[in-house]
Amino acid sequence: MRVGVVTTSYPRDRGDFAGWFVAERVRALLAEAHDVDVLAGGAPDGAGRGERLTITRLPARFADGPDLFAGAGAPEVLEGGGAATFWAAARFSASLAAEIASRASRWDRVESHWLAPSALAVMAAAPGLPHRATAHSGDVALLERVPFGRSLARLLARSGAELAFVSEDLRRRFGALAGQTCGVVSPLARPPVEPAAPPPGASPGAGPVVVSVARLVPIKGLDVLVRACAPRPGDDAPLRLVVVGEGPERARLRRLADGLGVSLELVGAVPRDEVPAWLRLADVYAQPSRTLPNGRAEGMPLATLEALDAGVPVVASDSGGLAELRGRHPHMDVVPAGDAAALGTMLRARLAHRTAGRAHVTAV
Repeated sequence: MRVGVVTTSYPRDRGDFAGWFVAERVRALLAEAHDVDVLAGGAPDGAGRGERLTITRLPARFADGPDLFAGAGAPEVLEGGGAATFWAAARFSASLAAEIASRASRWDRVESHWLAPSALAVMAAAPGLPHRATAHSGDVALLERVPFGRSLARLLARSGAELAFVSEDLRRRFGALAGQTCGVVSPLARPPVEPAAPPPGASPGAGPVVVSVARLVPIKGLDVLVRACAPRPGDDAPLRLVVVGEGPERARLRRLADGLGVSLELVGAVPRDEVPAWLRLADVYAQPSRTLPNGRAEGMPLATLEALDAGVPVVASDSGGLAELRGRHPHMDVVPAGDAAALGTMLRARLAHRTAGRAHVTAV
């Protein structure tokens, strides 16, 4: 079959984390022998054309306005923007719907990522096409905030689309908007765990290593993680914090780490296929996400699941879908979101347990 994939975010290169879970889903579709036609936001880059895969990007910046899907992401851009930003979002949504309408006759089915605007655009432009719509987090939070969000949620619930949510928390919140329980919880597609060599450019050093893979934006709570890794009396060795990802909070995190005496390595963006190597560098993986004042919370961060798949101990906050992982995995601990002291204590407990396990293996 030929499958249309409609999304706001899709990686532009091997080091772009934006929409990387959508790219994993596209890879799975290609492995199932489908042809895939991706529509995504962003300036055209001339890339992504192949025998069975095409990628078309629609401009997401108009005049002197912001790029809707760059930097911190669309929810934050819309939250901080005025009428011009919402006008830009409306223009993008209209152009997306027009492009879908022009291609729908060539598609056997369509998958959309983010309910607003992607699923709504598919609903308007190709109402008769089999449609699977996946909600990730910011889209549900947006529907909760806009005045007509309940009406849009009801339209989506009654559209006949197969609704999928990356966490039960998102499914519950959408159901409250739509006035009915609907859809299914569907885990994000992720690559199989494979042996990984040490990551290129990894800095040698003493001390246990805490790794986090995330965009450097407020919802990821990396400032909480920096505080959690600050030296404490009784530490056998200072914690080394390695953050893989890029974003607008880089300078702030560096200043905070320097002020607290935290050994912080900001790796920046890396090719997606190198992420498993960075995960395996970790003695413990941290996902300190927070719920933002506007109500936006995490869906289900892919890197957290990948770390668990790789056998790395994980300490996460209870923000959004992450809370659902509590008690489901022997190497997983969940602490209150935003609580740097609790996060730091649990990180050290996991590190002590891991060190003790290694000492036992060595002794045997």
